Amino acid sequence: MYKAILGQQPTFAALLLHGLYGHANELKPIAERLQSAFGKSVLIIQPTCRVRLKSVIRSIDQQAEDIDKYIAVTLIEYGKEPSSFPIIIIGYSQGGLLACTLAESYKNQLNILGIITLNAPLMGTPFLERSSKDVQDFISDAKKGLQLIDYPLSRIKWSMALQRWMRIVARPGWMPLDGLKDILPNSPCTKNVYNFLQKNQKIPCLLIATYENDFSELFNMHVQIAEQKRAIELLNDAYALFITGKKEGKHDTLIPLASQLGRQDWLHKEVAIDSKYPTHSQLSIMAPNRIQIKRRMYKGIIHASNLVAIDPRLFVDHGEMVIYTEVILTDLIQFIKQLV
Repeated sequence: MYKAILGQQPTFAALLLHGLYGHANELKPIAERLQSAFGKSVLIIQPTCRVRLKSVIRSIDQQAEDIDKYIAVTLIEYGKEPSSFPIIIIGYSQGGLLACTLAESYKNQLNILGIITLNAPLMGTPFLERSSKDVQDFISDAKKGLQLIDYPLSRIKWSMALQRWMRIVARPGWMPLDGLKDILPNSPCTKNVYNFLQKNQKIPCLLIATYENDFSELFNMHVQIAEQKRAIELLNDAYALFITGKKEGKHDTLIPLASQLGRQDWLHKEVAIDSKYPTHSQLSIMAPNRIQIKRRMYKGIIHASNLVAIDPRLFVDHGEMVIYTEVILTDLIQFIKQLV
């Protein structure tokens, strides 16, 4: 168990990996909580080698190679040996795939104590595979619900064009956007990450997932009229289908819950967790004989404040983003304290 000692030198490092097209300081709330909990005992590393477009263009494997070099340079500057100095990797969204790739490919070069993923597309991001017909079906089914949340219908065609562009550039052999291609379902990257999670017996992992399927919650609506309730229900179903492939599929507004948890049978043996935070229901997912993999999922917490799958300029009115949520920051610190 960790005990803070005033003035001591770093005893472990925390590597914070941002999401797709993110900036180095995207996980600032986590960095601040780590500093508060561990003080000078933790060396926080927030790499600048994959920021913004670099995380879109460079493959996850290339990013992992860049990160390995970045870690080595950083630790040497602090007089630490990369192969022996303990490190915990925290990856948000695409950064979660990168965290698992580092653990699989660089486990001999790095002394990885543990991995934490937050809303990571461990099994891919299905909406990137949607066809033009899928987009048209979504708009047709969701139109009345979109009107209720004041989404300008004049922007629907623009949104369709955006989705079509994303699907085209993500195709193999087109533009060199390998970081985007790697988060497609069944990509070599997601397959390797899935295999790592299935076979891993050494590195403790905490996979944190969240979901919120109700647009009336996202936009803080109190719908009373039956016709409006039906419109929201259709929007919820259409969006879930668009994001997950199933009308009843749970998601964090961008990534299916099953993908975040790295397993299809995520409903198996759920156990409720006692919590000081009644706003969010928490479930721990027990996995027999998988003591190194812990899975937690939370209701009512979202991937980001905007609905990228519809329109990056469409922001929700209500809903906490995962990296700012107190209950998740607390969970994250408790997991780390068990390791260091």
